[in-house]
Amino acid sequence: MIIGKEQPASIELEEFVLGSIIIESNSFDLVSSFLKHEHFYKHEYSLIYKAITNLATDNKPIDLLTIAQQVKINGDLETVGGYYTLSTLTNKVASAMNIEAHARIIVQNYLKRRLIDFGYRLCNMAYEDTQDCFDLIDYAGTEINNMINVVESKQIKRLDELTDSVLEDCFTALTTDKQTGVPISISQMQKQTNGWRKGNLIILAARPAMGKTAVALDYAYYPAKLKIPIGLFSLEMTGKELASRLMAKESYISSQKINNNIVNDTELTSLRKDCKVFKDIPLYIDDTPSLSLVRLRSKALRMKREFNIQMIIIDYLQLMEGADSDNREQEISKISRGLKKLAKELDLPIIALSQLSRQVESRPNKMPQLSDLRDSGAIEQDADMVIFLMRPEYYNMETVLYDGQEIPTKDLLLKIIAKYRGGVTGEIRVKWNGETTSISDYNKINNEIENIKPIQNNTNFLNDNPF
Repeated sequence: MIIGKEQPASIELEEFVLGSIIIESNSFDLVSSFLKHEHFYKHEYSLIYKAITNLATDNKPIDLLTIAQQVKINGDLETVGGYYTLSTLTNKVASAMNIEAHARIIVQNYLKRRLIDFGYRLCNMAYEDTQDCFDLIDYAGTEINNMINVVESKQIKRLDELTDSVLEDCFTALTTDKQTGVPISISQMQKQTNGWRKGNLIILAARPAMGKTAVALDYAYYPAKLKIPIGLFSLEMTGKELASRLMAKESYISSQKINNNIVNDTELTSLRKDCKVFKDIPLYIDDTPSLSLVRLRSKALRMKREFNIQMIIIDYLQLMEGADSDNREQEISKISRGLKKLAKELDLPIIALSQLSRQVESRPNKMPQLSDLRDSGAIEQDADMVIFLMRPEYYNMETVLYDGQEIPTKDLLLKIIAKYRGGVTGEIRVKWNGETTSISDYNKINNEIENIKPIQNNTNFLNDNPF
């Protein structure tokens, strides 16, 4: 009872559902995917349904006697009212018809009770002077989305249904210009991956000054120009700094001049003209520092709901806050797993930037390896793709051996696909523009597309690299 009103519940429906399962055990399969024991209002019925779930999990038969025995094993027989209560559950049930509809009403009543409880807790927290209002808003959004997930659970699909979906995607890609994944500006990368895949976690890793943020901006800006909404979370740079880089990319004016506010009249006029295109670009930037996984999820869900974003980019992973401040490796592991889970939950690709350890600097060839991923090996395990960046020119290398040929390192950026679940690993050449901190196709002028150098998945191929 709260403020003179009873909690939303239907004891009759709870009795009907339990009685239906007792007389027709197969009916449990119709409701087990969405109905849980905590959804029952009456505590005794919750314990009985929990016992039924235990039986189903152990692949044991479900009837009045086995349920009674399981309740007894759980130590709840006296609490539920003994054998008498169990036997009375079938008195008003003739068949299990409509059990699924009745079970969904039980879930709806449960959600109403959660909303009531959540509303009172939120009110009490809002009265506390120590509570930050924006933290409360994020907390409220997360709780509401958790409730939505109770209802919107993914349905089981047959193999032939999934096959039809794959064939439809292939046919669409073959007969139209529609992209199957979020498109990539680098033509060789696009050819290799056919765009960033939904539900994938992509790790973009490098040592400092290799161009991680510039590449990430390119990944965000190119699809946004094609009217594909993109969400970018920048934990390192401010939104204005990112905007300055994109302005330099669009206008070909030095990003340093824009950041230092030393452009001349002609350049300022050019900037104003060239950057008018930004008004129509659906790129949404959040530069909140030190985001936790919970707050990131809340903000991402809001972006998805309000702007229908199709990809998320995070710069960068090691700046995120975790729950366990004493063990950084466990923190990063939880964050990595959380990002992979979020990618599947929102059904979109997430690109997370990551730092590499200093071990890279100690190697003569300066080439990164999967073991260099900083703070946790879980990053490598959770990622569907790991891409390393390396600029040989930064290390004063004049030439490098690429695909059996010596090539100059001037303005060369190597993208090294070290892991690709379901694809081929290898190296891709990219043109680096240091003045505007931007990238482009290596052979853009000649409109050439190279074939990626094939290498077996998940091998320590970088140790044998001749750099």
